[in-house]
Amino acid sequence: MAKRRILKKDISYVAGDLFSEALVCMLYIPGVDSAKADVVMARILDMQDEFIRRANRPDGKDNKARVKEYYNKLLADLQAEVNAIATEIGELSK
Repeated sequence: MAKRRILKKDISYVAGDLFSEALVCMLYIPGVDSAKADVVMARILDMQDEFIRRANRPDGKDNKARVKEYYNKLLADLQAEVNAIATEIGELSK
């Protein structure tokens, strides 16, 4: 892991982009249920908090291999969560 600071900024940027998409979907696409959009936006904020918290506390600080494995799992989990949220945003507009 090169820098935790950069990882946390990337997490924030991704969450911001997802939040903007959900907001635009709610405001500008007719027929979108605003309650469902609010749930998706709350999930995005929770996801951001969770992944930034996880980025701050790696397991096994003394063992570099274990830390690398931890951050690889964090990135994989982040990608899976972003894909799931993007699918939910896509479902809002249908």
